[in-house]
Amino acid sequence: MPQLLDKARYITLLLLLTTLAANTSPAEDQFNFGDSDIVHFQDSNVLPEREEVLHYLLFNFTSRVFFPHTEKGRPLYLTVIPCASPIEWTLLHGGKALYNHTGGESHSLHYTTGTPGLYTITLKPLESDTYVKLYISDSFPLKTYPVLPDDDTVKIKKKSRKGFSVEWNKSPKETPFDNIIEYHIAVNRKRSFDTFCSLMSHLHGDKRPSRPDTFNFLEEEKRYQKFLREANPIKAAKKNAISYRKTNATVFNFNRARPGRKYFVNVYVYNKLTRLASAFQSLEVRTKPGKRKPPSVKRLKNGQIQVHQFTKPKELLTMEFRVSKPAKEALLGVQVCGQKVRFQIRTKKKKWFSRKIQNYKEFTLTDLPKDTYTIKIKGSKKGGGEVRFTLTTKKNKYKFPSLPKKTSVTSLNTTCENVTIAWVGETRRQTFCVYKTELSEAQSGLRPKIDQCSSEIDKASEKVFCKRFRNHRQQHALQETVTGLKTGRHYRIDVTVIRNKRSKMFLRYDSLYVKTEDTC
Repeated sequence: MPQLLDKARYITLLLLLTTLAANTSPAEDQFNFGDSDIVHFQDSNVLPEREEVLHYLLFNFTSRVFFPHTEKGRPLYLTVIPCASPIEWTLLHGGKALYNHTGGESHSLHYTTGTPGLYTITLKPLESDTYVKLYISDSFPLKTYPVLPDDDTVKIKKKSRKGFSVEWNKSPKETPFDNIIEYHIAVNRKRSFDTFCSLMSHLHGDKRPSRPDTFNFLEEEKRYQKFLREANPIKAAKKNAISYRKTNATVFNFNRARPGRKYFVNVYVYNKLTRLASAFQSLEVRTKPGKRKPPSVKRLKNGQIQVHQFTKPKELLTMEFRVSKPAKEALLGVQVCGQKVRFQIRTKKKKWFSRKIQNYKEFTLTDLPKDTYTIKIKGSKKGGGEVRFTLTTKKNKYKFPSLPKKTSVTSLNTTCENVTIAWVGETRRQTFCVYKTELSEAQSGLRPKIDQCSSEIDKASEKVFCKRFRNHRQQHALQETVTGLKTGRHYRIDVTVIRNKRSKMFLRYDSLYVKTEDTC
């Protein structure tokens, strides 16, 4: 016995097959096409003729219904109308698939001459539990639904940022002498409702399947109980998720849209006497985009170091700096890695600073009134590179180290093991670190350009010492001796400066290249 058929259903189908195999002419005591009815469909899953049947399907489960076709030369009409979920369905005859369809719209099939025998329809929901309407006939197609016009498209009449207007052709059955035809419209952002029962399912939610009021064998009773436990009908959509309207006109205006959003529009011709509706082709409408808001401008905090990587040619970085009370002076430090950048500071009334900057520069702005200052930095034509900058009205918050105008390091005395160096410092207290790097003969001839943007000294370098002091009188250079060198070797001496030990920002003086004495 097939697994999916209970005893009662199996007996019913066996009788049908026996009748069909006899191949006798129709008689009063023979099972004819229309002998089944809706009540017995619940027990046998045999479709009655010329009756629309409502059948409940479980998600991810394939259901089967049957119908016999007894007379040669008779046509075959089949209509499948999914509700809550699109379905995949297949028509089979004698175990052979004749037709397959997947979708959520009403779909009809017509064979001019149907082959006698038992037909099977397999149905599988694709998104959720769903009801499905089924109609089968060997006489005429389903005619109870309202008639659609030949052109059943819904067209956009106009649209704006906050709404749109659609129009459609009237139903051929609409006359000026009656008022039984009206049009129902649904607008939502989530999905298209390709059938009217799909709209009703999502708008109001589906009811749980009811238990058939017929005699059942014990096994069939257990099957129905399991079926009812597993049923999970969809719930109604959230309030205002679907806009549902009725009208006698063939134009509809929707004024609750949002700019730049997509909306699904479904229109149905509805017969108020039969309470049946046919769906026009669905429409998707995207409203016009809203006015672009100016990009939010990031604010630079007092003393904050801002780092920006340029990725596009002539890229523009815009920030704001707030001066909460008049300031006698503000310190601006800018470090450019790569090509020159244009740096500008202004208020609505006045341009306070504008200059092309390369490498590291430090500036002082004076007599700044209370205001919001706009900082604009424009990258180079080639693009790429990086800029680091800070702005503060409080000297103690200035985190950039300072370099003097003269950034060279000189050698005052060189011996076999030591070298005495000198460099010019700044009047503010800073931390200076000295590094030594032993070079080969080939390396000693190279003089690479100082990269102030390098995040670290060459890994081959060895830190000699770090000292914190200030240069009280800049006309006198700072002097220190580097010890522990080897006789007759080439060295590169580097001096870096940072504000304090916690700071990660450092600047480099020019490298000094020396060779220790061969003999002493």
